[in-house]
Amino acid sequence: MSLFGALTSGVSGLSAQSSAMGTIADNITNVNTVGYKGTTVDFQTLVTRQGSQTRYSAGGVQASAQGNVNVQGLLQSSSSTTDLALSGNGFFLVNRSSEPTATDPYLFTRAGSFSTDAEGFLRNGAGYYLQGWPTNSLGEVVLPNGSAASMTNQNIISNDFLETINLNRFSGTAAATTKVSLSANLPAAEENGSSRGIDVQLFDSLGNALGTRFTFTKQAANAWDLSVEPPAGTAVASLLNADGEIYRSAGQLEFTAQPMDGASVSINGNTYTFASSGGGAGTVTIGQTLAETVANLVAAVSSTDADFGSAAGAHQVDLKGSDKTTVVFTAGAGTGLGDITIDATSLSADSTGTPATQQGLLTTPSFTIAQPQTSDSGLVFGSKGLPQSFGAASLRIVGFTNGAADMDGTAASTISLNFGQADRADGITQFGTEFATNLIERDGTRYGGYSGVSVAKDGLVYALFDNGERRPVFKMPVATFVNPAGLQAVAGNSYAVTEESGGPSLREADSGVAGSIIQSSLESSTVDIGDEFSRMIVVQRAYSAATKIISTADEMLEELVRIKR
Repeated sequence: MSLFGALTSGVSGLSAQSSAMGTIADNITNVNTVGYKGTTVDFQTLVTRQGSQTRYSAGGVQASAQGNVNVQGLLQSSSSTTDLALSGNGFFLVNRSSEPTATDPYLFTRAGSFSTDAEGFLRNGAGYYLQGWPTNSLGEVVLPNGSAASMTNQNIISNDFLETINLNRFSGTAAATTKVSLSANLPAAEENGSSRGIDVQLFDSLGNALGTRFTFTKQAANAWDLSVEPPAGTAVASLLNADGEIYRSAGQLEFTAQPMDGASVSINGNTYTFASSGGGAGTVTIGQTLAETVANLVAAVSSTDADFGSAAGAHQVDLKGSDKTTVVFTAGAGTGLGDITIDATSLSADSTGTPATQQGLLTTPSFTIAQPQTSDSGLVFGSKGLPQSFGAASLRIVGFTNGAADMDGTAASTISLNFGQADRADGITQFGTEFATNLIERDGTRYGGYSGVSVAKDGLVYALFDNGERRPVFKMPVATFVNPAGLQAVAGNSYAVTEESGGPSLREADSGVAGSIIQSSLESSTVDIGDEFSRMIVVQRAYSAATKIISTADEMLEELVRIKR
């Protein structure tokens, strides 16, 4: 009967408008929820099949809620470095557990209000933990610790490839020096044999500061020699040309205690024995002070070994500047000399075998100072004071007594040297009578503690340290869907996969269809409160109208019942 149809149609109107009012209520109450996506209601007719063309049977209306998951919210700046927002398509990958297992489902969210928990894991306000790919120091994706996988796979969502981002496991870092740039003016009027030096601070692989000195010695007009001192706590420093050949090499023995009576050291194949008195060739008298003993060693080497002397091309042995307890050996380029070998294994300070030198602390306290393999000058200038060629292109340092990696191109990189470009005044020049150091640049840093985090637009997470270094530690994937509107909303402003949404595709942020990640920003709710209030008025009127349908149909039915009376 049409009256009953009208009555049920009005009831369906009440139900549909109630659903619409429910979505409006949810939208308004989540107007300040980070990453919230507003829900709208679509109305569709319920049609009853008509049995007669002269009579109409009412159907009604049905409400269908639609989540606007793929609508971009406005980005608002934040003071927190762990607040993240997505600009464009995609979702953050999260999990309820900080250490997900196979039974912990992965979810997806746009709510990027993350902060560290007590254990350092990044967790948003709903309690979901942010997932990412671990990386090495080059930013390349690697497998998590304990992974059962044999190789990385950025398409699979599993704890074999992903892990919860943790910012508490980075205690500190240091970086070894890999390049040095010098800009200075050498005086053109300098006499042959005169020297000028530039002190440079370097850093080893453990973050320890090393002091060394580059010395420029004039050989002839427009030609300068270059030498370098081994830093304290190292055995040998060598300058190499662009072809990797030895240009200049120097080693040292740093005495820290008086050698015991009978201790010995082998230098260039000759054994020198320390004695408190007496002795002949090859005997070093132990002096009243350590400086006196070291001076006696220098004198003994000079007088005993003909390879050491003042002649051009001879090996050199001398004290290290103002340090009266360190002996420096420089390999000469003379014909038939060969390399200098030094073995301090038997150079002890007491009967227990305590080393008398820093170099005695090496695992193998012996080293070789290589003879030069080229006779080129260190620096050659043209008639206009600009450099024409450079004899040294890199610095190799080996024999670190503190356990740092040798800078020999294997465990750690050699140090590249930049003195400028040929025929350009952008490095070392030769003008006038003044010596001036204009610029000393080098990379590398001492140890620095963890100080914060930085997130790039491509999702690469960097740990920041107070020495100015930064290290890539994670890369955040962005999950995209063919039909994001088909995702199922779950508590905590997150979403789960459904058949309608299709499976997720993990992508690198800021590439292809994946959006970029913006640090110190939050995506605001997509709700427009003015629009919601307008919709509320319309829904209220429609609801009232539906009640009128019911009340009017009821009155008509009452009139119908009265006919029987």
